[in-house]
Amino acid sequence: MKKVFLVFFVLIAAFIFAENWIFEMQTIELPTGTAENEIYIYETPDNLEDAPDEGPTVFQIDENCNIYILDRYQIKKFAEIGEFICSTRATDIQIVSFVVHQNLIWTICGDHQNNVYLRRFDDDCQLIDTNKIENRKSSLAVNQNGKVGLNLGNNNFLEFSFYGNELITSYAVFLNDCRLDFSARERRHKVLFPEENIELDLFEIWPNEIGHTLIGFDEEGNLYFNIYSEPLQDSGLGIISCSGEVIETNVVLPHYTKFGFDFARGIPNIVTPDGAIYQMIPKTDKIEIRKWKRIE
Repeated sequence: MKKVFLVFFVLIAAFIFAENWIFEMQTIELPTGTAENEIYIYETPDNLEDAPDEGPTVFQIDENCNIYILDRYQIKKFAEIGEFICSTRATDIQIVSFVVHQNLIWTICGDHQNNVYLRRFDDDCQLIDTNKIENRKSSLAVNQNGKVGLNLGNNNFLEFSFYGNELITSYAVFLNDCRLDFSARERRHKVLFPEENIELDLFEIWPNEIGHTLIGFDEEGNLYFNIYSEPLQDSGLGIISCSGEVIETNVVLPHYTKFGFDFARGIPNIVTPDGAIYQMIPKTDKIEIRKWKRIE
């Protein structure tokens, strides 16, 4: 009974005292085409607005606001003003996902024999090393301890580190002070703070919405969620602070219907450690990078 009352009190307080963060948007444009300094997209035969049927779906931002985009199994690096810097170039081992962390590009790669590798590149896109790893269908990520590894779900994290030139893997947690309890089948989207005995139900905080997706977290531990009312409409951005407070924002994230059907899983977006939100939007004549920065 005590726990139920606490959860109810937290939810009421969340509605009454929710903060409101205001973000300002800027747009960065990158060229499309077949040259090394351009991003390739596929033409759209169905003329669905100005959206391509297929194009890049993975991108990252480094500490200096440089932009990295996975384009046909190679990574291309651009300055924040849109100027091309370098690329990893195509190899026999194809890059399928990556993260950028502390001036290194960490990549998961595969060959035609279904072998999986961890490859690292420096910030000039030059190869540093290659290590064969266990075949896992998990996403490459950086956890709240600042370690690169594989996010296995349910707060389980396979951490990568090096002892000399030897790759060491060890189990850790993805989020430190809280954990997510998400189940689409059971319509359960909860954020739990075990030490404070706080349990937040996102369906109760945002009762008119049909789903929530974790975008990422900033260096203070605030959690950023993509919140959508309908699967084929634009979505909003909501934040749960590291202490369990609800933060509303003015950010609207373009979603499904403005893009080709291959993007039906959503337009990629990320959060950087300083709390900026980025979204990559492929179009037929350019790649748009939208950046939202908090102003108040």
